[in-house]
Amino acid sequence: MQLPPLQVEPGRSILPADPGISPHDTGISTTTDKEHMPALDGLRGLAAAIVLFSHLHLFTGDTDNLGRGGVLLFFALSGFLMAHLHLRQSINAVSVRRFCAARIARIVPLYYSVVILGYLSTQVLGLEAFSKYDMDTLQLARLLLFVGKVSVFWSVGPEFQFYGFFVLIWAITALSGVWRTYALVALGVFAVACYLASPTLPGILFVSKLQIFMVGIAAAMLRWWLAAHYPLPGAGKVILQLAACAGILALVMPSTRMFLPLFPAASVAEHSRWYYADLPRVLLAGLAVLAFSYSTWASNQLLGNWLMRELGRVSFSIYLLHEPVIGLMRVTGFFEDLNPWVAAALCLTLSALVSSAVNRLFETPARIWLSRKLAAPRQLAAAPAIAG
Repeated sequence: MQLPPLQVEPGRSILPADPGISPHDTGISTTTDKEHMPALDGLRGLAAAIVLFSHLHLFTGDTDNLGRGGVLLFFALSGFLMAHLHLRQSINAVSVRRFCAARIARIVPLYYSVVILGYLSTQVLGLEAFSKYDMDTLQLARLLLFVGKVSVFWSVGPEFQFYGFFVLIWAITALSGVWRTYALVALGVFAVACYLASPTLPGILFVSKLQIFMVGIAAAMLRWWLAAHYPLPGAGKVILQLAACAGILALVMPSTRMFLPLFPAASVAEHSRWYYADLPRVLLAGLAVLAFSYSTWASNQLLGNWLMRELGRVSFSIYLLHEPVIGLMRVTGFFEDLNPWVAAALCLTLSALVSSAVNRLFETPARIWLSRKLAAPRQLAAAPAIAG
């Protein structure tokens, strides 16, 4: 597929001022020069909320698919937004440096801070009862290298690793002729090989979840194709979003088996292995992202409202900080004295308030400061694109 670069004014950054591409990001703006996708902010907030609910353990029944469904949506969102914001832009040294600076500035300050504080709180202060972030020094080192698996931190690694791989995908758009064909074939072979091996690959590596990121990218490319050839009418968008709602319910409903069992049972005996390797579930996540990338009255009311967008803005903080909030409520006896639904609502509210404060007082200022330090000098903004 030909991906023409966006036209950029001389001296202007080819990246949006606030590129939003990570499901773990905070303050993400899904705004481009032409379009805003408010429901995707809300979808990210919904994903964070269902991960939180999966860790409450207040309700009877199997809630494992809640958390995994949330992570699945996070990864698909990441692939979609990276493709939507960058694959049609020219790639050069400056754009890559700015992309990397933005990604590091988004993830590292808050992630490193929470990981290190988690280590100190358990190893130095002995506050294990308040969180599940108990780790030894080796686990701390692995987490700082984005290959750890303590609590919720495990999913940040594949996300961060995929940023580097995405630059390689982005570079394919600079190729032309037979070289682009070779590169696309190699990418396809690699993606298929990763999927076939995914049940045996460590879950903390992006290659074990590559199929999810790629479905997100495919959803973005399908959206471009539809816009160019078959623009969806309003009714078509609503029907697509209704199907996406049903798909999200299917992602989180209790289940102990794959929708499409492509692997031997022994290879996917662990829940975490078969869930992320289940192609129908991966495609449902891609459908949800594609559907809610369209703005309709219904999607704006459901996911594009202020509350859901605020949850999306602080979703990374919620993801990293909800376990200590749950631990605090459990130790202080709130879960014993309150109705489970009231306790769940209170926990989400408290987590959102804490996360909103952290986002505004630390995360956003740290992101802005670090991105400016790491970004390319302004005078290089007009550097020529890589020849295609």
